[in-house]
Amino acid sequence: MAKKGFMARIIEGPERSETYARSTLPTNRWELGWDVFKTNKGKMCGLNLLTMIFLLPALFLVLMRFVLKTTYGKVYPFSQNVGLSYPMFPSTAGLEPNLSLLLNFEVFKFVLIAVLIGAVAISGGFYVMRNLVWTEGVMVTSDFFKGVKKNYFVILFTLIFYVIIMMLSITSLNMSSMMLAAHRGTTWLLVTAQVVTYLIMALVTMMVMYMITLGINYKLSFIKLIRNSFILSIALIPTNIFFLAFAAVWFIIVFLGMQFITVIGVILCLIWGFSLFMLVWTNYSHWVFDKFINDKVPGAKKNRGIYKANADENDGEPLVIERSKFKEKHVKPITDYDVEIYELPTSFSRKDLEKLEETKEAMRRDSDKYAEEYANEESKPETIEDLMKADEENSSEGN
Repeated sequence: MAKKGFMARIIEGPERSETYARSTLPTNRWELGWDVFKTNKGKMCGLNLLTMIFLLPALFLVLMRFVLKTTYGKVYPFSQNVGLSYPMFPSTAGLEPNLSLLLNFEVFKFVLIAVLIGAVAISGGFYVMRNLVWTEGVMVTSDFFKGVKKNYFVILFTLIFYVIIMMLSITSLNMSSMMLAAHRGTTWLLVTAQVVTYLIMALVTMMVMYMITLGINYKLSFIKLIRNSFILSIALIPTNIFFLAFAAVWFIIVFLGMQFITVIGVILCLIWGFSLFMLVWTNYSHWVFDKFINDKVPGAKKNRGIYKANADENDGEPLVIERSKFKEKHVKPITDYDVEIYELPTSFSRKDLEKLEETKEAMRRDSDKYAEEYANEESKPETIEDLMKADEENSSEGN
């Protein structure tokens, strides 16, 4: 085969070997995640923008709380040295946790609005990302709102469950901090209560992430959703922590405090941050579902989006190229017909049309007879290896 010229390589891309297409297909979850990002950068950017629009109330609450807490830290003398030109203040023990508690109560008033709108972003965003991980065709906007229609209430109840637990936990931490500052109660019990509260918050965060992907993939009652997510969170604590941190790496960079790196982190978050988070967690949770759930679910397909050479119908995407529909139906090649095809003259009459119709009817009868003769012959898909062998045999016969 002649080599491509310079302009042809620019327009059509470089020449590919026979095994190129096969070698570029994802065969594990890491390759699948990279392949989804590499081939869908534009779609993921659009998905990130859609998600951010509906998360604006939640982001505003987080920003407002951060600004107010920073302002209180500057205004009130929590860490100032009392010296020359500084006025004397009475004891401020317990003032900081008390202000935090009041601040949290102010934020909690608007949490329900943020949850109602944020559920749109999460239900639509994770549905689109699930389809991308399954390597299905995706129209970002239409699939986003389709996901909202199908999964909104599951995600809404999940977020309400999460917010209630977090509100109770944060209030508990504030109250215990106030008691510690005022030296009320046994110190070690209060510290233990704080540690347990932090552990509960971490566990519930992992549970909610599983509840989101479980709710989008399976039809489960809310009680079963909580139960299954709890089991997966407890059983896989190390990997859960790793992939949650890996998914949120751009957001962690934003809060490192290093000016240049923070700017880079903000830019990446605005472009892909939320969609990358959804990609990493969706891809990881599908690995968990394949390992622990899909074998027990009738009709569930494992390793969707991953290609294997010897995959069965429920395990991965087989490396298969199907025969054409004509060959599957055993349609007789047009060159093998015994009927002579009648061609209409330039100026034709009704008699010519009747003769043409007779020819077409004879060809239909011949085709039906051919199909009946080969009706019992199996028609199986050809693998890439079979096609390569057939090409080699054809080329050797030609030589």
